[in-house]
Amino acid sequence: MAERRVDIAIIGAGVVGLATALALAPTGLRIALFDAQPKPSTRPKGRTLNEWDRRVTALTPESIRFLQSLGVWPSIEDNGRGGAYTDMFVWDSEGTGQVHFTAADLNIDSLGTIVESSLTLQALISATETAANLSINWGTRLESMDIEADGIRFTTSSGDAFIADMTIGADGGRSKSRELAGMRTREWRYGQNAIVATVRVEPHHSRACWQAFLPSGPLALLPLADDDMCSIVWSVDDALSEQWIQADPNEFVDGLNRALSGRGPRVVEVSERQTFPLIQCHAVDYSKGRFVLVGDAAHSIHPLAGQGINLGLSDARILGGEILRAYQRGADWRSPQVFSRYERQRKGDNLGMMATMQAFKWGFGSKNPALTIMRNLGLSSVDALPFAKRWFMRQAVGAK
Repeated sequence: MAERRVDIAIIGAGVVGLATALALAPTGLRIALFDAQPKPSTRPKGRTLNEWDRRVTALTPESIRFLQSLGVWPSIEDNGRGGAYTDMFVWDSEGTGQVHFTAADLNIDSLGTIVESSLTLQALISATETAANLSINWGTRLESMDIEADGIRFTTSSGDAFIADMTIGADGGRSKSRELAGMRTREWRYGQNAIVATVRVEPHHSRACWQAFLPSGPLALLPLADDDMCSIVWSVDDALSEQWIQADPNEFVDGLNRALSGRGPRVVEVSERQTFPLIQCHAVDYSKGRFVLVGDAAHSIHPLAGQGINLGLSDARILGGEILRAYQRGADWRSPQVFSRYERQRKGDNLGMMATMQAFKWGFGSKNPALTIMRNLGLSSVDALPFAKRWFMRQAVGAK
């Protein structure tokens, strides 16, 4: 079987894989992406309740700047479907603790933008398809992979064999490339499932995110572009998730409004619902030889703060920047030193966010009365101290 040679192979053509490819495009190197799924066919178009994408992401200003540098943000923004939000209200359903973040405190226009995942994906696909040195192989599953001194050899479901000078694993939390590379992970289930849906609210969402911490898991109400539409992410303990998925729409709406306890806009209608299990996973190492991990293949976290995609885009930006600088200097852009610089910059941020999410899950899930008092005091203290609020907000929007 003849081998086809590429400079860089990227396994996974999701948001992070595509962003990584575009960040590397200025090298002029031959970059091939491989994705087991067929090419996504459509982007969201309609604006009725069931026409909004159930899966959305809260893109931070830092992520938006990165997408702007790749030339893809204008096509997302011009679509008119992004919901920029200026405020965030967070409270504990078991007490009185609450905190209110607002963009005005940081002298910025917004804290972020809620964007349908499929819209971001389609914008990245379009940009990738116009780059002469990038190619995407859809419906092409990774079958085998060997890490060798001079590159990565792999075969795919198309029957082709490839050798790449380096390979990037961007194929998500259940990464096949990470598995074939024999890279160790630390993984655990949260014991929860996330329920996602679109809801209609009244009178309007006020360009704010509303987040309640409940004993059974957090509920986030995220504003879409239309002022009476929001996306929800409700993390529910395993024992309750099936009950809420099977509940009739009116019962589900009533449950949402009870959970929000009158603090946010009132939910009046819900779309079809989807659910997925919540698993946290972190690779012990991000690279092995000339193979390196990005995005959920390296780290997957609870959707509590909507930071998963932002962490992945930061991976793409940092790895792309390190390789591009090495290439432009005439240095070996495939060297372990390049990957080590990437890992040093990203692992601390990723582990810090994962630890924070785990602490929130433990702290707000506990029924210990002392912990209830402590977390309420904690939220109220953050709200009362301007410097503390600014610190938390800078972390949330990706500012350093």
